[in-house]
Amino acid sequence: MHIKSPQSALLSNHEVLLHLQKEEAEYDGSDGTGRKRNPPSGLSHMLRDGLAYLRTEDYTVSNLHSAHPTRPMTLYKGPHSLYRALAPKYRLNKAEYLQLYNLRSGTQVMLELVLEEAGSRFTEDELHDILSICQTVFDEEESDIPEGVEDQEMEKITNKLLGAKKAKRKVGKRKA
Repeated sequence: MHIKSPQSALLSNHEVLLHLQKEEAEYDGSDGTGRKRNPPSGLSHMLRDGLAYLRTEDYTVSNLHSAHPTRPMTLYKGPHSLYRALAPKYRLNKAEYLQLYNLRSGTQVMLELVLEEAGSRFTEDELHDILSICQTVFDEEESDIPEGVEDQEMEKITNKLLGAKKAKRKVGKRKA
């Protein structure tokens, strides 16, 4: 196997959990086919350990999975996404959005650990606002989010992700 484009997309922990559950169902026959087969030993260990980690009570994905069992709540796409809620007011990078989504920061201290240089980039009121916006998005019921909202055409947000713009380097001629 050859990887053509490494890390072409970032996955949330919820997306990983759903994928691991799908793989587990494929091997134990609960995917609707009814055929049970033994997974390769490396895969069986990975499935067992990964699912055990993502299903633990202390881990926040377990709460998310019970609230949104069939699909992860949108992260970047659609009007109900964390990105749509935060981007008009705050410039965050992709990793920060993903960490906010995965860790579900509930306190300002945890938020400051997730956001790079949070103390110098944001005021205390802005950090409280970010926490309240995140909580509002996370508390939204799955039934309130219409099907297919991820594919809905949305107007572009002018405030791009921090670090998303690549500066073009000018290559000058060398003097001999």
